[in-house]
Amino acid sequence: MKNVLSIAGHDPSNGAGITRDLEVFAAFGLHGLSVPTSLVIQGPDGVHDVYPIPVEPFMTMLDSLGGAAQISGVKIGALADGVHVERVVEFVEGLEDAPVVLDPIIAAKNGTRLITDDGLRRLVESLFPLVDLVTPNLDEAARILGAPVEDEEGMKQAATVIATMGPKRVLIKGGHLAGAPTDLFFDGEEFHVFRKERVDREVHGTGCTFSSLVLAFVVLGYPFTEAFGEAEILMGRLLGESYRISDAGYFYASLAMQRSLEAGRYEVLRSLKAAAARLEELNLVELIPEVQMNVGYGLREAKGTEDVAAFPGRIGNAGGKVCIKGQPEFGASSHVAQFVITYMKYYPHMRACVNLRFRERFVRKAKEKGMSVVFFDRKGEPDRLNLEEGRSPDYLPEEVLRAQKSPPDIIYDAGDVGKEPIIRLFARNPKELIEKMEMIRS
Repeated sequence: MKNVLSIAGHDPSNGAGITRDLEVFAAFGLHGLSVPTSLVIQGPDGVHDVYPIPVEPFMTMLDSLGGAAQISGVKIGALADGVHVERVVEFVEGLEDAPVVLDPIIAAKNGTRLITDDGLRRLVESLFPLVDLVTPNLDEAARILGAPVEDEEGMKQAATVIATMGPKRVLIKGGHLAGAPTDLFFDGEEFHVFRKERVDREVHGTGCTFSSLVLAFVVLGYPFTEAFGEAEILMGRLLGESYRISDAGYFYASLAMQRSLEAGRYEVLRSLKAAAARLEELNLVELIPEVQMNVGYGLREAKGTEDVAAFPGRIGNAGGKVCIKGQPEFGASSHVAQFVITYMKYYPHMRACVNLRFRERFVRKAKEKGMSVVFFDRKGEPDRLNLEEGRSPDYLPEEVLRAQKSPPDIIYDAGDVGKEPIIRLFARNPKELIEKMEMIRS
């Protein structure tokens, strides 16, 4: 396990600073260490105040890590004032072979200063020569140079001048550049430019996240240039999936949340594939209805049918054998998926559903096995729902579930004119669905 240290401000809203850095490191399988330089009082509406950490406890925290932890990389953010800068300089000078990335944060978006003028001067004079990469945005580059940076050519000139101040590499973040957002990486010899589409939202902590991503890739062995490219791609995905934590204010971007969603999608698809293999092994053809069968399984946080995976070609009976057409996909079944979504509104742990052939003996066997079975009379559906495509599947479980005190295993109906009677079986996951199917078949 590699240890990566964040030295930065603490943001209680977890949009920037050490908590954001630690989240990025953890998502890469790195162990995060942290030493706060200040308490940045802020929420979704921005920064309200800043309280620097007293120098003595700050030094003690740094000292506690300096000799005891093998540090594989260091990310430095807001440094509050000159005294904090000098302590960090001493700490960095004592490191061996650990890449150091400095995000020279000067002020918050609303203008609140996060480092004093003396601190900024010492940052440039004393810390710049010790770091492997410095990552200013356009405003920070302009403040460091004393001149505005307004276009791509200006970014190249700024990176060249900043490089003469000591850092081995310079990454200028051009998110606020007129036109397409453009980031520029200067490796000391060549310029590497990355242009991207603008995301029409104000996302909090993008600079912190981006510099932490670059460091994480470097710690994992990527050359800096490759780390820059990979971080750009991943950052684009994060911005596109950003979210609000309140009804207004800044958006937030979380790599840990994205990785959790990716893991959840993988787990859903893997579980459905395992269920398909078991279905073929058991050959439960007698449970397949005339409209064919489908198995739906939703993500834990499923909100719409696109969050439920099923088999796009359904599951049929081909010559007395279970025939599964295609691999499971998200959004593959609006019908079964709608049952899953509606059911999860009432019982979020019941994430799987399968539609089965109706037989009285199946219902009887389910009751004998202790399952909760509920009948729904489709003839009682409002006429307007019969006329609207896709509304009946939503109405049926809503009507039933409102009256239940515990989650039913089965909701079945006797059909209607032109509608096949169907058993709908629910479970926590596809494996449990198959087990229940075996119980009512036996």
